[in-house]
Amino acid sequence: MTIKMTTRDFELGSIDGLPEFRVVMDSNGFLLPVLETRKTTLKAFVSIERSDNVNEETWKAFGQCIMLAAAGAAFAGFTPGGIAAMPVFMHTFGTCATSKGLELAASQIRFRTETLYGEWERFTFVETANQNLK
Repeated sequence: MTIKMTTRDFELGSIDGLPEFRVVMDSNGFLLPVLETRKTTLKAFVSIERSDNVNEETWKAFGQCIMLAAAGAAFAGFTPGGIAAMPVFMHTFGTCATSKGLELAASQIRFRTETLYGEWERFTFVETANQNLK
């Protein structure tokens, strides 16, 4: 008998990455370098893998514990190097899950990130300066 596992992702949040720059050659027949830029966004997720028979109330309870733990980890992340963030997350999540009667093996929880890349656009100093003023 095989047990089918279901995975659910909980988004912890996202942060804007530093703008990227590249130099390309102008395609208007001139051999002039053109500076282009794009923005990236980094999203963080916690994935939980459970057997099929998990109801929505259980998923909701997991989500509540993850958000509580993420808030604690974000606060702990301000320590030099952010070294305390992961232990704080795991401890807070474990305490919350236990208080709600949720069981989860360490192999059933995973952290992952996803990077979303924006479109390359021609860099113009005037537009960038105006955006920074807003």
